[in-house]
Amino acid sequence: MQINPVIEKELKTKMRGWKAPALITAYLGFLFLVVIFYFLILYDDGYYGMRNIISEVAVSLYNTLAFLQLLLILFITPIITGGAISSERERQTLDLLLCTDFSAFKIVIGKIFVSIAHVMLLVIASFPILGIVFLYGGVGITDILLLFVFYILVAVMTASVGVFYSTIFKKTIISIVLTYITLGVFILGTLISFLIITEVIMDYYFTAEWYHFMLFFAPNPFYGFGTVLENTATGYGLFYGFVSLANSDGGVPIIKALGVNSIFNIVLSYSLIKLSAKRIRRLK
Repeated sequence: MQINPVIEKELKTKMRGWKAPALITAYLGFLFLVVIFYFLILYDDGYYGMRNIISEVAVSLYNTLAFLQLLLILFITPIITGGAISSERERQTLDLLLCTDFSAFKIVIGKIFVSIAHVMLLVIASFPILGIVFLYGGVGITDILLLFVFYILVAVMTASVGVFYSTIFKKTIISIVLTYITLGVFILGTLISFLIITEVIMDYYFTAEWYHFMLFFAPNPFYGFGTVLENTATGYGLFYGFVSLANSDGGVPIIKALGVNSIFNIVLSYSLIKLSAKRIRRLK
């Protein structure tokens, strides 16, 4: 099977040297420190003075690591993808790339794949640390698989936004900033607009139904994240807030929040990839 030449070239170039192993080591070291913090601070005194780590602490650790990795995807991916095409312009290598027989679609897909490959490599490398929670129960293999699929969809959506802006603007920094602004609209903009409409414009007799939440929060990755944590987040706090947002009608909606958010991510990613390929064809 023939590998996309753009993917092959980018992976060989970026994975050489000491930077990639150093990044993986630093990231896993950070997660390991988080695990040590949990196991040292959050424990329950058992019989005969022994310290037993309870399953609730392990599940809380799983939720924390899952949240940190989602933040990693949202913050790191725009930096990588913001210069996918614009950096080629800055290095004056875009003309050489366009002179090849690579299709515009292959170029865009290759740039996106390489961009999310670095982030997903960090996520996959951290799975053994996430596997620690299996020793204490509360988290199943299906929860981790669902989390991984969710990560991929969010990473592809974020990378698609970054690559699209990179085909429009010549400066990498502009593409990165606009990608962050777009993600900010998806995360904070949906929340603020929902609060303004329901609390300010509508009177206090208005009662928001679950389809109202889906209409507003479909672009919000933390809306889908609430469904991912549905089996592990209990009690109160930040993680339970995500679950409450995903099940905003007090029960389980017919269409899960994760499904709505995933459909939005897939449609947006496909549309931006097609538009990016069209712009590259125009340049070619």
